[in-house]
Amino acid sequence: MRCLCFDSLPVSAPMSCSSLSSCLSRLSAAVEDPAGLGSTLSELRSRHVSRAGGAVLFRKRGGLALLLALLTDPAQAEVLGSSRRNLELALSLLANSCTEAGSRTQVRQLGGIPTLVGILQSVCIDSIWNRVSRALGNLALDTHNNTIIHQSGAVSTLVQILQSSQDGGCLQSCLRALRIMGDSPAHRLSICQQGGLAPCVHMLTSPDPDVVCAAVRAVCELSRGSSLDCAEQLSLAVPTLVALANGGEVKATVRHAALGTLSNLCNQGALRPLLGNAGTIELLIAEIKVLLETPARSLPLVRSLCLCCREALNRRRVRELGGLELLLDLLRKPLYRSVHHKITNAFLHYCHDTTALTILGSGGLAPLLAKRLEEMVWTAEEQWASYCTRAAADPEEDPGSASFDFPTEPKKSREEGGNSEQSMKAWLLSEGYFSSLDEVPPDWLLEREILDVSSGGPSNRNPPDALSTLPSSPEKAPKPPALEKRPPVTFSGFPFSHTQCQSPMQEILGSPWPLGPRSPLPEVWGPEFPVLLLLSRFSHLSDSSSLVSHAVLGGLLTYVTCHPQPSSRAARLLQRLTSDPSCLEAFIRTGSVCTLRTRLLLSEWPEEGAASRIRHPEGALELGHALLCNLRIQAESPFGVGIITHMLVSGTTSERQQCTLCLPFINRNPSRHRQQLFGGALQLVLEALMRSVDPAYVFHASECLSSLSTPRDYSVPDTSPSLASPKCYYLELLSQGQGDLVFVLDGGHRVRGNREVVSSKCDVFRAMLQGGYAESQQQEVHVREVPSCAFLPLLHYLHGCSQESQCPVLQGLRTVAGDELVQSPVAYTLAAAGRFLLPGLQSLLENSVRDCMLSLESLPLVYSFAETYESAQLRRDCCSYLLRRPHPPQKRAHALYQLCAKAQDKQQLSRLLEDIVQDQN
Repeated sequence: MRCLCFDSLPVSAPMSCSSLSSCLSRLSAAVEDPAGLGSTLSELRSRHVSRAGGAVLFRKRGGLALLLALLTDPAQAEVLGSSRRNLELALSLLANSCTEAGSRTQVRQLGGIPTLVGILQSVCIDSIWNRVSRALGNLALDTHNNTIIHQSGAVSTLVQILQSSQDGGCLQSCLRALRIMGDSPAHRLSICQQGGLAPCVHMLTSPDPDVVCAAVRAVCELSRGSSLDCAEQLSLAVPTLVALANGGEVKATVRHAALGTLSNLCNQGALRPLLGNAGTIELLIAEIKVLLETPARSLPLVRSLCLCCREALNRRRVRELGGLELLLDLLRKPLYRSVHHKITNAFLHYCHDTTALTILGSGGLAPLLAKRLEEMVWTAEEQWASYCTRAAADPEEDPGSASFDFPTEPKKSREEGGNSEQSMKAWLLSEGYFSSLDEVPPDWLLEREILDVSSGGPSNRNPPDALSTLPSSPEKAPKPPALEKRPPVTFSGFPFSHTQCQSPMQEILGSPWPLGPRSPLPEVWGPEFPVLLLLSRFSHLSDSSSLVSHAVLGGLLTYVTCHPQPSSRAARLLQRLTSDPSCLEAFIRTGSVCTLRTRLLLSEWPEEGAASRIRHPEGALELGHALLCNLRIQAESPFGVGIITHMLVSGTTSERQQCTLCLPFINRNPSRHRQQLFGGALQLVLEALMRSVDPAYVFHASECLSSLSTPRDYSVPDTSPSLASPKCYYLELLSQGQGDLVFVLDGGHRVRGNREVVSSKCDVFRAMLQGGYAESQQQEVHVREVPSCAFLPLLHYLHGCSQESQCPVLQGLRTVAGDELVQSPVAYTLAAAGRFLLPGLQSLLENSVRDCMLSLESLPLVYSFAETYESAQLRRDCCSYLLRRPHPPQKRAHALYQLCAKAQDKQQLSRLLEDIVQDQN
């Protein structure tokens, strides 16, 4: 019943309200009746405020205002202060009331916070300190209240209490108040500057476990985003914190708070070596593995582990304790996407650790980086802004979090004589090179900021607007401002300048740098820079063939062709791989040669719609020619010839297929491999093509076959109507009365013809009409199973009609839609020509179909038509049209795919394609 609200107790609610009203009446009359004040406060605390919803009802009925009046009104405060027990009850009642947000606001509005701080500073009783500290801690949960508490000077008083009190409950309340009061970096810094951290650290070794728990939680909160001063104060407590985080007998709250404190301390580079020596890295790795499925709790630990990779000593510990494998696993998990950039930056510190790079390479880091690089391409416009915003808002990326392997020295002011430029000038004056500082050219030495940018130093941390003005390539980099101001030195047959100088040193310092810019400007530090740098480092290893894979090359090619402003580092990486002889076999085996040609030279993807996103077609074309030239040089060398010959002769089926697909593009003189290529490897490609459902393989096979085929020009047939009038010899003969024979077709249709002409043009009709058959004596000859739409063109052909004569019947056969070809008069006429052994008519019809209907879209249908009516020449024409004509690569590949899918006799199609490639009849 104590945990329910008053609204849910309809029976007891009136009694409670009546009792609360009575208590409030007695509380308001405390001055007139001080004897009953203690029982009233006790009843309010135990029966009303402590119940669920009691603090809200107490505040709304005016009880909180009456309670604060006891503390702020002089007359009532005198009555309250006359009894220690009453004061403790009032403070306890106030602390309980401040657990509710509305009560905290009302206390601030009524000015109760300065009063509580005044009580804390004027009383030296542990029980009073305990209750005031608890009330201030509850009030500090409100941000405005916390600011007032800090401004009232409560922090120094709480620190003094921690140093002087021996009461466990009082110490816990003070520690809790300090923990809650450190809600912002400014407040945490204020607490540390007033010495609030030292007593907390001291109490970590207290024999009271409750005090230790409160102390470690306070330390954990105060160390968030810790400054260097805070970290130095906690350095002595590192062994104790490690023991608490590693202790199995302590409470989970203590262990998590201790580990959180160690994680917070990792933000300071000066403390990370100490943390690594104490065993923090092992704790971080073990805890991350336990919390692997709960990213909300493990993300701060992952960030700290990444920061520990910045020092050489800790990098070795991370590597030996399995931290690299753990970070790789996290890089694969979408749940940890928010820290993927931090993990990548952490791996960047292992660029010169060959052992670590081997671990990362074997663990599959390169494909993960390539996938991340490809993801950055499609969000490149927003990626840079979000990257810079995240870097600016990230509290961990302050100067103190930098690597401590090379600690920065304090910067001396010019007045102290510590500037290197002034020291150099002073030395020149002392040696007599100058008579005064006025003789020194004003721009003889580059400014420190320009030097930093040129050397890739700390200026790389500049805001994005400054970095965005830097060029991406050193060749096009403008000269630094100091160099642009110098006038050029003219030479006239002498090695010295004609400009008069007062001393030789002035001439040296005033002349331009003879080798151009002293240091090329670095590339812009963008979100993809760590990925590119890691991939570039992998390419410098002794065996960089692991980068030659579909995943890695796909990501790099997408980046260089689709990114708005790609870095030249990616192009250099690709050139390095294609120039490496150890990578040639990998390029051939994985089919990457065809991929490079397709993506760069053809600007095509096997997937539909991807090519439309290419942003730099001209640059891609130039890069593609350079890469294929590198591969061609490797392939035509004795080493490359041996590799290709070995793969063609004794390689696996997949290797022979891939070698065949890429050979036309990396060997300008394939005659040396022609015997091996046509001896079996080409058949493997065609066999795989007949059953392949992979669009990429069909695309590459199409390009390979068309490249191996001899190109042939096909004249476009003239389908425009002739100016000459159509002439039909068949109708002319009938009009002359020479139709002495009647052919009766199925259905009774009668067609006249000339017996002598038909017999002279067709062997079948000659045997039928002039041989020993009954038809030779008949004037009406029955012809079965030949439709009139096919027999009539056949008669026109036998009587002398042709395409050249513009016979309307034969011309009508040329106007057939492709989807109706199989059931068209052309098809029936072609079947009739085969039945009556008329090869001339067959050739005429095949040429008509080829000239008028053959296209990439209709090619599969035409080939199926040729198969149905056993037209060998038309089948060959279809394949020759596909491979020997210049077509868009994507459309040719799609037509080839459809042709292989619809062909009834795939072996015959394979042999026909091979014959065309070999240029055999």
